[in-house]
Amino acid sequence: MRIPIKDEFTNLAVSRQRKYQLRKQRDRRCTECGAPAESASRCLKHLIAARERQRARNKPRKRYLGTLSYRLEAAFKP
Repeated sequence: MRIPIKDEFTNLAVSRQRKYQLRKQRDRRCTECGAPAESASRCLKHLIAARERQRARNKPRKRYLGTLSYRLEAAFKP
C-alpha cells in the first residue's frame, strides 16, 4: 500500500486533481504534464495550447505579440 502524502494540501477540502495541481505549482512544474514551468503554472507547450484554445473560443481580431507566450515562443524557436 502507498504511503499517503502529508503536506500543506492534505487536509484541504478540494479534489485530488486540484491537490495535484497545487503541488505541481508549488514545485514550479507544469500543472498539466509535470515538465518545468515557464510561467506560473504551465510549460511552453501547454501555455501555447491554452492561448490558442482561447483564440478559437473568443475569436479576437488581432494578436497581442507582447504577451508572455509569444515572447517565450519566439525566444525558444531556432
